[in-house]
Amino acid sequence: GTTFEEARERYSATVEMLALKGYGRRTSSRVGDKDAYWAPTAEVLLEAMRLGFAERQPAPSARRYLEAHRDRIYTLTAAGRAVAELAKGDVAAFCDQLATAIYKAHPFFRALVEELRAAPIACPEVSESDVENASRIGHGTNYWTDYVAEKLTRSPGAAIDADQIKQLVVSTVRRRFGAGPEARPSGKALTQALNDAFAVAAVSARGLSMGATDLDILKSWGSQLRVLDQSRYVPGFEQFNLIWLAAEIGNENFASIKRRELPTYEVQVAKALISSYAAQANSAETTLLAPYLPIYRVRAAAAFECRVTRALVDLVIERLSEGAIAGISEKLRLHLGTTRQPVSEPLYRRGGNRRYELTIHPQSN
Repeated sequence: GTTFEEARERYSATVEMLALKGYGRRTSSRVGDKDAYWAPTAEVLLEAMRLGFAERQPAPSARRYLEAHRDRIYTLTAAGRAVAELAKGDVAAFCDQLATAIYKAHPFFRALVEELRAAPIACPEVSESDVENASRIGHGTNYWTDYVAEKLTRSPGAAIDADQIKQLVVSTVRRRFGAGPEARPSGKALTQALNDAFAVAAVSARGLSMGATDLDILKSWGSQLRVLDQSRYVPGFEQFNLIWLAAEIGNENFASIKRRELPTYEVQVAKALISSYAAQANSAETTLLAPYLPIYRVRAAAAFECRVTRALVDLVIERLSEGAIAGISEKLRLHLGTTRQPVSEPLYRRGGNRRYELTIHPQSN
């Protein structure tokens, strides 16, 4: 067991440690060191209780109640002790257990995972220049309604009518900017609002009732735990943000989540990388036998084909570049290149060095 005060101090020390390692940043406390981080500490404890990792106890709901809880003791359950042991030596298994607990305890996360289990979700997206061009020629709500309706006909399992899409677009934009804003929103803000509305339409078409912020949070959970992934650069799904499941799900009575890992998928992903590179090289406007291609595009295609995370594909890219995968004769080479990296795609790093492009050659070369 530990007191609330000890937990708060541990939270503060963890913030400092992560900031020193460059994994996060420390923000100045507005309440002084004595009470700093009381709210996130309470949130962590309450979430641990919800997941079944800590025994049920009250936690402070406001700062004025903090003194009454400083010495309250919080204790791990048997499940909590088990996952704590995993965290010490088997982080992958710990994350699988954490993902499983979230799946069981959070209905919205479970619903998203089950829909992805059936098929990926394709959320239509537009760029700021698309929005500006549409506004310039007078296109409005009806245009975007028709745009999304047409796009969702290409999304697996989607079913939603034009009236529903229009209501979602109108309600999202009005909620963001008001019914009659005095100043026209910036192109960037309007683009973000429309893409949020399109994402809500995409999940609504799959029977999921959640807002854009809810979806972003659930995607963040799944991505950090390596059980789902997403990309805007999967071939065949241009102008979509495609979300897919990257884990194995157990049966309903004994629900479990296990991420798809390197030992099982290494060869399959390597072959997908090679075929993805070949397909994109064939369509490239170049006379080179082995053209320099953006890593993020080849990686996205391979990750989606194998239903694994882009992080796992990065591991396979590294192994291929070292010639370390048995049975694969092709040689992958990494290059700095001149590709402009989209902010939505993780940057590939080899050691501490960035790489943007790759080529794949027969081993004999």
